This record gives sequence, structure tokens and C-alpha cells, in this order.
Amino acid sequence: MNCEKCKNLIERHIDGTISDKDFAELKAHTDTCQSCREEFSRCARLSETIQQAFSSQTAAEQARRSVIARLSEQADQWRQPTRPSAAWLAGKRAAIAASILLAAGLLLGFALGRAGIVKPAGAPRTPQVPIRLGRLEGTVLVKHEGCDVWQALRAGSGIYLGDRFHSTAKSGFVLELQNESTIEVNQNSMLVLRSYNGETQFFLEHGECTASLESPHGRFFISTPHGRVEALGTEFTVTVTDE
Repeated sequence: MNCEKCKNLIERHIDGTISDKDFAELKAHTDTCQSCREEFSRCARLSETIQQAFSSQTAAEQARRSVIARLSEQADQWRQPTRPSAAWLAGKRAAIAASILLAAGLLLGFALGRAGIVKPAGAPRTPQVPIRLGRLEGTVLVKHEGCDVWQALRAGSGIYLGDRFHSTAKSGFVLELQNESTIEVNQNSMLVLRSYNGETQFFLEHGECTASLESPHGRFFISTPHGRVEALGTEFTVTVTDE
């Protein structure tokens, strides 16, 4: 594996979407590459800090200061690369830094939102649809169209057109559609509700979902970055991987 691919795997590790096979490959590379091992170590320390921010024993303000302090520490290290003569390494570190800061910002915003410090950007701007939240396991986030803040999906949450759902590691949920049809979303998946008015359209950005439809049903599509699947039967599974 080259260092560029290692960078991509580190980003997926931070996002929580890395597979067991790719994680083993990442570990094998970092065992022999010092620069990538240092980046991986920094990522691990930052992830640990963010996880502490979700702890019920940690006050929201303390969590905010802890994460920001760790980000500042990591930024200083990125500005002083161990191999300053290697321009490509500096660029690689900048890309990793941007990815980590983006992930940290999302997680920190969610943590502070749960603590009541950051409020959602107003009510959903799109109509609510007749879809109910069924089974819910672990931590699932939702971002309404036109809003800037991810929120925790909870039992009884309303579902709105344009909602973007993100199931984290070891999490999953089921959306109950009309006529007892359902769509089950597995862990580490991103699903967007694009249309629900005579024709149902979802977009699976990554991960896996299974649609179980009662017959007869209206036109039902699940799009992916690689194409679009139309439901002709009553049950099917769609999977999107990073490979």
C-alpha cells in the first residue's frame, strides 16, 4: 500500500466507515511507515478526545475546551512536519488535517447540540411525510434540508422530505412507509429521502439498506453514486462500498 491510499483509509477510519479488511491493511502499513504511523496515532488521540465529549460525565463546556485544545495541539504538529523537505508529505498532512477538522466539527456540533449549547437552525423547511421511525439502535443522526446541524434521531421523530440520515458504527434503524412497507438501514450508512409523493426515491450515499415492500406498491427507487435501482419485486438490498 502507498501513503496516498493510507491517507484515504485514515479518513475512512475517522468517519467510521472503514471495513475490517481495510483496517487490517492500514495497521500493516503503519507498522512499517513512520510518517503514516504518526498521522494514525494523532487521529486515534483526537477520536478519543471527541468520544469523551459524548460522555455523560463530561460537562459540555469542558468537552468543548478539551476538543479545541487538542485540535490546536494537532494543528501545531501539522505545521511542523517531521520531514520538512518532503513537499508531498506536507500536502498529505494538510489533506488529513482538513478531513479530521471536518469530522471533529460535525461530532462536536452534535455533542454541543445534545447539551443544549447549539440549537438546530430553525424548524425543517420541507414538508413532513407520512413515514414513521420504527426500530432504532445505537446513534443515528439526521440533518433536515436547509438546516446546518446534525441531530440525534429519536423515537417519535418526524420525518421530512430531504432528510439525510447517518447511522454510525453499531447502529441502525427502520423507516416504516405506507402500506406496511419498510426500509432498513444498516450501520455506517448515509441515506437521503429525495421524494415521497406517489413516487418514492431514496439516495444511498454509502453503506447498505434493505427495502421490504408490500405488493402492489408505487414506483420506488434507490439511487447510488453508481446508478439507480427500481423496485420491481417486494424485497431487495442495495450496498454501496468505497471500493
